[in-house]
Amino acid sequence: MTENTDSVIIVNGLRLVFDGRAVIDGIDLAVGRGETLAILGKNGSGKTVILKALAGLINEYEGEVIIGGTDLRKLRTGDAGGRPRLAYVFQKGGLFDSMNLFDNVAFGLRRIGMDEAAVGTAVSASIGRVGLRGSEGKLPSELSGGMQKRAGLARAVCMNPEIILFDDPTAGLDPILSDSIADLIIEIRETMKTTCILVTQNLEVAVKVADRVALLYEGRIVFQGGVKDFFSGNDPFAKQFIGGEMDGPIDIF
Repeated sequence: MTENTDSVIIVNGLRLVFDGRAVIDGIDLAVGRGETLAILGKNGSGKTVILKALAGLINEYEGEVIIGGTDLRKLRTGDAGGRPRLAYVFQKGGLFDSMNLFDNVAFGLRRIGMDEAAVGTAVSASIGRVGLRGSEGKLPSELSGGMQKRAGLARAVCMNPEIILFDDPTAGLDPILSDSIADLIIEIRETMKTTCILVTQNLEVAVKVADRVALLYEGRIVFQGGVKDFFSGNDPFAKQFIGGEMDGPIDIF
């Protein structure tokens, strides 16, 4: 069991079974206030499944998921307790095709009934923060891949969250754009004091953004520790994953 009195996110024995197969098979995690955890692993290892469980998008699981001191299962009965504000940044931005950039970013605020004048102020600030000022009237189809990812981040920031879950925010981007997204994540984390979990395949982004790393393999965490320890070469799982080597404890096929 994971114990940490300052942890905003606590996961104990999380297990998820799909079609008779344990995709996640008993993991423990704790993420401290203001900390960034990067979750790494092969394609199909269940990284995004963990994020969705933390966000409450998957309800059928074994174990315990506690966000801000509240067990997610209590949310099903309407008892939200002291759960902090949480935002989810989808891999491809998660934008609505029929809405322009402004309305996409404003969507969450309007759903909670914020006054339209306040919505306008918050949305404009968030769009400016991610470098998209002047693109408010554009549809998602008129935005580049990098701009769509920034728009998704603006929508998350607009909700003033205490926790942000990032699902591979640099997937499909070139190294320069990836680095700019990493810088933006760092700036948002430091100015908003957010707690972050970042699913990524980009090792350069992980080393730049994260405080700690969890490496997932066959539904279990095989390494969990600081970024320096992960890249030290002392752990056989981490070493093979970083080097992309054929030989090692990870079956690459």
